[in-house]
Amino acid sequence: MRTRAVAVRVFVTCWLVYTAYFTPYIVREHFPAITLAESGAFNVERFLGWTEDIFAGPRGGAYINNNPGASIAGAVPLMLAKPLLDAAKRRDRGRPPGMPPTGPPDMVTLIVAHRQEMYFMLVALVTVAGLMAPVSAATAALLSSRLMQAGVSAGTAALIALLYALGTPVFFRNAYLNHNMLVASAALTAFLLLWDSRKTDSLPAAQSAEFPLRSTPPEAAFALLWDREFRRLGATRAFACGLLCGYAVLCDFSGLIVVGGVGLYVLLRSRDGAPRVRLAPVLSFAAGVAPMVAGLVAYQWFAFGSSLHPSQHYMAPTAPTAAGYRGFDWPSLSLIRANFFDTRFGLFAYSPALLLSLGAPFARNVRFRIPRRESVVLVVYTLGFVLFSAANQYSWLQPSTGFRYLAPVVFVPLLFTVQTLQALPRGLRTAVAICMFAQSWLLAATHERNITVAFSRLLDTQSIVLPWMQRGAQYGLFEADRFWPLMLNVILAAAIGSIWWKIIRLPAKGGRP
Repeated sequence: MRTRAVAVRVFVTCWLVYTAYFTPYIVREHFPAITLAESGAFNVERFLGWTEDIFAGPRGGAYINNNPGASIAGAVPLMLAKPLLDAAKRRDRGRPPGMPPTGPPDMVTLIVAHRQEMYFMLVALVTVAGLMAPVSAATAALLSSRLMQAGVSAGTAALIALLYALGTPVFFRNAYLNHNMLVASAALTAFLLLWDSRKTDSLPAAQSAEFPLRSTPPEAAFALLWDREFRRLGATRAFACGLLCGYAVLCDFSGLIVVGGVGLYVLLRSRDGAPRVRLAPVLSFAAGVAPMVAGLVAYQWFAFGSSLHPSQHYMAPTAPTAAGYRGFDWPSLSLIRANFFDTRFGLFAYSPALLLSLGAPFARNVRFRIPRRESVVLVVYTLGFVLFSAANQYSWLQPSTGFRYLAPVVFVPLLFTVQTLQALPRGLRTAVAICMFAQSWLLAATHERNITVAFSRLLDTQSIVLPWMQRGAQYGLFEADRFWPLMLNVILAAAIGSIWWKIIRLPAKGGRP
């Protein structure tokens, strides 16, 4: 099975699942995306009062309290879908008047009061189907192709990629427009791009084909995944990694950790095969970061009249901003613990199987192992995010949306978990993988932020209707009952089965296991 064929299957599978399980929730990043698509403006003054994340700017207008990268990307599919969205607006205007808001207005009552129910349902769907789903699906596809190029069999590489995409909180976080997952995809893609299977000048000829590790000792397999045998890092590839890291900063200031982690690896890679640092890759990486950072500086000057302060500097003080500078304080041990174990947003609460990553250094007799240098880089990168999230007091607000601040590091414990799983009996490995997929599906299907509540809903037969079905019925757009999710999952299962049928049959035909 060719590498590209497996990657395409991973991409299509993830895109289908992400799109089918989108949620109708509208968040702050949607509003600049809408105004950019409709009028090319970041000013969201017409939505002032819809959410606390929109505030009046010091020079007039209104803006969101975050960087604009996710909104800029989200505007692209909205522009492409403008005829469809305009038709939804016309249909909404022809509907009977919506119910008046009762009590403090929330997003749902405001949407109904403005009679834009179908419009915002489509906005949520388009930004997932046109941005979140393809970006995360492409990242998983790239991961599968790199694994295959490292000598991992087609089926196993696909399974690991799907485990990342659909067996971790990545599935949960891709349900609507979200800057944390865009940062995550940028980071993982940049790390993977630092290894280029096409640059095989210094590899033995026998290792430079589709599967360069077929004649490599098993313990060295993962070493080539991260390109320890390559002697040169191309400046073009380093520039692309810089663009990705710069875009992460344009999405959120946590992207600075991505710049630091990937930049460290570029620096180490630039020394491969040479006693001194080769400046070309390092300078190319910096040149890639620069235009995105310049774009952020220009946005801050345009919106707030100053390029020196983040958007949070200008918003009205809230409880999280009481500590430190606008909510950024010294790292908190209690917040570190909560980011990992709080049932409302903790990484290990949302995916307990990732605790197996802690056993990776002690796993023996495993075929694929991440080499020491790359392990150190990934650990340093993860620690950077852990400390950043522990210093960011806004992390305490995660119960409102669920796990997200550590989304850019999910791939790290996943890779180390795969390393540990190799040391376990096959039956136990299978059970762990099934549990990871099942829990991830439950969280995505219910979109409950509290994992204990999500499990309790398994006993409520009326709660199996997906969030977008519930919201559509609430808006009066269509009727929804248990038959809808049943049919959706049957169609999905049939589509995914047809996609993977050829690979499933490979072992029976003598293919690579």
